[in-house]
Amino acid sequence: MFESASLGRSYSSKEYSALKEELRGRLFAAQRGARERNVPVLVIIEGVDGVGKDAVVNLLSEWMDAKNIRTHTFWLETDEEKKRPEAWRYWRALPGKGEMAVFFGGWYSEPIRKLCCGGLNEDDFNRRMQLWARLERSLAASGTLIVKFWLHISKKAHKERLEERLKHKNRRSFTPYDKKSEENYDGLVSAAGKAITITDRAYAPWTLIDAFDANFRNVAVTRALTAALDSAVAARDLSAQASSAAPGQTSPADGAGAERGDAAAFSALDAVDLSGAREHSEYKKKLAALQEDVRALTYKAWKAGISSTLVFEGWDAAGKGGAIRRLTAGMDARIARVIPISAPTDEELAHHYLWRFWRHVPMAGFVTVYDRSWYGRVLVERVEGLTPAADWKRAYAEINDFEAQLRAPRNVVVKYWLHISQEEQLRRFRERENTPWKQYKITDEDWRNREKFPAYMEAAEEIFARTSTEDAPWHIVPAEDKKYARLEVVRIYRDTLKKALKRA
Repeated sequence: MFESASLGRSYSSKEYSALKEELRGRLFAAQRGARERNVPVLVIIEGVDGVGKDAVVNLLSEWMDAKNIRTHTFWLETDEEKKRPEAWRYWRALPGKGEMAVFFGGWYSEPIRKLCCGGLNEDDFNRRMQLWARLERSLAASGTLIVKFWLHISKKAHKERLEERLKHKNRRSFTPYDKKSEENYDGLVSAAGKAITITDRAYAPWTLIDAFDANFRNVAVTRALTAALDSAVAARDLSAQASSAAPGQTSPADGAGAERGDAAAFSALDAVDLSGAREHSEYKKKLAALQEDVRALTYKAWKAGISSTLVFEGWDAAGKGGAIRRLTAGMDARIARVIPISAPTDEELAHHYLWRFWRHVPMAGFVTVYDRSWYGRVLVERVEGLTPAADWKRAYAEINDFEAQLRAPRNVVVKYWLHISQEEQLRRFRERENTPWKQYKITDEDWRNREKFPAYMEAAEEIFARTSTEDAPWHIVPAEDKKYARLEVVRIYRDTLKKALKRA
């Protein structure tokens, strides 16, 4: 695999000087073109030790517009990063539209070096590589240009450079595996070959660079990055031309606003028994007991480092806010927070749709409650035609992958759908209109969404069918009676925490 990158090719200083200015100008222009077309660009720099990865990072910052480049180094994890899913540290650094992020190592560096040094078995290594391959596929599908470089030199050149570096007493290793991996060339190259084989895809290809000579290395990296940027610009222009040739808004999902067909005439939501109710005196007593249980259990989970991610979805006026308030009243406010989700900001729109949710992933032992969530991608965005069908259809697998990362290794993911009848929703809408202090809760959009009930019902059914997994199941809560729903919400979380603590 690495034969062509081990040839030791070079450019003389004179040859390099003759090429330098033209290469720099073309790279700068390509970056500007990508920025003008709002293309997010992710550049990953990897390679064996002693090939000048840091020099390449510095070169890119020097030759391009540094205002639109962010360089991120990923060596030792911070305490904050250790307490969250592995991907969290990378999601925070992903570029938005028109931005470029350069990852010095990124998600490949640690697993490659750990496999090389025996700190990771091959099954776990393959699992992590598949995870990053899925992430790159998702990013590429959302419009991100991914350019990955592996900088290489021969075993002989590596040995000579290592001997030279060992002479310097001020040399530093940033992770426990740096020193071991640089002294095990064969193991490192073997691990890299496996990583490249698993993750080399048309949407996120690896470019192998002969880095024996700094001049040749710089020319090769610059040319490859320029070509990738130019290709992305051309593809974006072609897409824009196709869109202008066929003007019109993104159409709603097939069936949106239509009557439900025979296949959807009876569904999981239709089967929900909405007759459950609680007397006020009984409700208060049971709620207090459940909240006390939750308080004790969340404290135990905090000590055990078990985080909780709670998702609330359901019909407008189903009582999500009231249920959330009763649930969080049983938690220490220092370890729980509620994230209300509304229309995305400009910054959020500039990133992958999951980016804004990754930002709020709880630390180990903490609780995050999402009032509405990433399911908007396959619910409101689908029904309202805000997202192309190809994108929301792809989102089910992306969501399952996201929740699997939240769940690992022993954390809790609880998803609630609060269900009410259309008749009860209408009654609550009218009550809100007629109650001065509730009028802010009812909007024209609520009435418009109600008219699309069949399409929302169809979308909800597909959500349950495709994203209710063993470790992150959906809990459909009858909410016709608010007291009954609140008790169920707290009870479900209490029981889930009990099981998690038993497994810990």
